[in-house]
Amino acid sequence: MKQKNLTRLSQQYETALAKLLKQGPAASVQPAAKLGHTAFTLGLDTLDLARIHDQAMAALGLAGVENAFAKLARLFFAEANAPIVATQRAAQADKASLSRTQAALDRRTQELVASTLELQRGAARNKLLEQAVEKNGHQHRESLEESLQLQKRLRQLTHRVMKMQEEERKFLSHELQNEIAQTLLGINARLLALRHENRTGARSLEDEIATTRQLVASSARSVRQFARSLDTPSFSHDRKSYVAAPFPSVNRSFPVIAMAASAGGLKALSIILAGLPPDLPAAIAIVMHVAPDHKSLLADILKCRTDLSVKQASTGDMLAPSHVFIAPPNHHLF
Repeated sequence: MKQKNLTRLSQQYETALAKLLKQGPAASVQPAAKLGHTAFTLGLDTLDLARIHDQAMAALGLAGVENAFAKLARLFFAEANAPIVATQRAAQADKASLSRTQAALDRRTQELVASTLELQRGAARNKLLEQAVEKNGHQHRESLEESLQLQKRLRQLTHRVMKMQEEERKFLSHELQNEIAQTLLGINARLLALRHENRTGARSLEDEIATTRQLVASSARSVRQFARSLDTPSFSHDRKSYVAAPFPSVNRSFPVIAMAASAGGLKALSIILAGLPPDLPAAIAIVMHVAPDHKSLLADILKCRTDLSVKQASTGDMLAPSHVFIAPPNHHLF
């Protein structure tokens, strides 16, 4: 089919060229342009059209001839070839544009690949961060649970210590009462003897009074001894001045809870004091290990964390229930 069309085009070209040459320079070259469009439609290029032109020139006996007819024939060929040339130029421009588009597409593809890789790395980093956050959250929950358990245990221990001290105080108080009762019984017996026995003279009366005084002195010593069992009096030492807490009277005795902590014990002290009632029937003495020249803010901090009365102790302070005394830096608290 293509060969048949090509043969028909060659015949039409030869006929149109012969007609042009016969009419001379005044003839129109419009048929040449029409033949060029037909050749382009058939997919022919400039070389194919040049072969058809050479065949037509040979058929017309003008091959290799240089005259006015040959010049007119070249004009005919140029007009016929114009659509093909124009199409080729457009094709070349389209090809160049396509090449530029392809290059831009390649760059975009490379950028897309780089962006995809960066997104993948970012997703991996985000996954690692999520895992780290989840791990930290788990550790935080474990630490919180451990802190709550520690707080519970400290409260239980504090309750047990207070209970044991109360039981010991009750025991010592009972023993002291028994001792006093026995002493008073002895004194009463001596007094009865003085009242009902008049067989003695002044000398015997003086002996009985001396014996009674000895019983009273013995009773006083017993009271002091049991008082020392309930609490510890203050005393001096070779270091700087110590904060002394005078010993309370027997009828005002109460437990004293002593706490000691290192510089990192603030949290534990806060937990313990926060769980104590404001009417705690015991005094609390706290000593924290800090630098000698350190200005302690422990009392101010603990005031905000407990309902008990908190102060930094000074010389002359007396221990009292529901009160917390903090030892100043470079001092002991007794």
